[in-house]
Amino acid sequence: MRRLCLPLVSLVLAAGLAQAGGFSFDPHFAQKDLEGIAEAFGDVVTFPNVGTAVPTGLPGFEVLVVAGGPQVDTGSSWWHYVDARTVGGVLYGQRLILRKGLPLNLDVGVQTGQVAGEKFWGGEVRWAFIEGGTVSPALALRGSYSQLSGAPFGCEVAEVQFLISKGFAVVSPYGGLGYRRVSARATFGEPAATAHSVDTNHGTLTVGARVTLLPLLRLVGEVRQTSTTSFFFGVGVGL
Repeated sequence: MRRLCLPLVSLVLAAGLAQAGGFSFDPHFAQKDLEGIAEAFGDVVTFPNVGTAVPTGLPGFEVLVVAGGPQVDTGSSWWHYVDARTVGGVLYGQRLILRKGLPLNLDVGVQTGQVAGEKFWGGEVRWAFIEGGTVSPALALRGSYSQLSGAPFGCEVAEVQFLISKGFAVVSPYGGLGYRRVSARATFGEPAATAHSVDTNHGTLTVGARVTLLPLLRLVGEVRQTSTTSFFFGVGVGL
């Protein structure tokens, strides 16, 4: 299992490090352009759920490599200010997610990744107030925060979610309803810099499924709907 996952982690992170990218603004950059960038990159940077509502317990841990992001219109005016790549119309980022189970049905996690050559990070807390069972589903509350910091663009993303999941043999579908806030800023121009800032708020709908192929190996796919549709796929190990 270790031989399978370590090369995959290295490959995904290396791809992120090799990706040229960034942001380049000029005097024609407008508030509406920042709004478009904030929506798209907020979707990438947001800590994806990629997991069920079931608590992992004190011995539990999880390591996931995840890639994905939102569908974008590369014909939009804001796109030429971004040096980034798309696959099938999806602006994607790569990330490594680490999670650990705690007492009282709590789980915590951290993520670190890259998009458009810029680094981002984030954290999450999940509390399963109903663990679920043979018939009943698991229910949980989750909060997350993520940040992309750099010149000339930065954004912060906060989200709260209500999660539900139910296991069926090796497949565990899950869903979530949430609320997300993105705060973004952009600066450009010398010697006197000009700045734009924007705050956006959206409800979020998330559906996904986790497949356990071997005792430790996990595959997960997730679709999230906000103002756009985002897709995430991951592979990892855990208890």
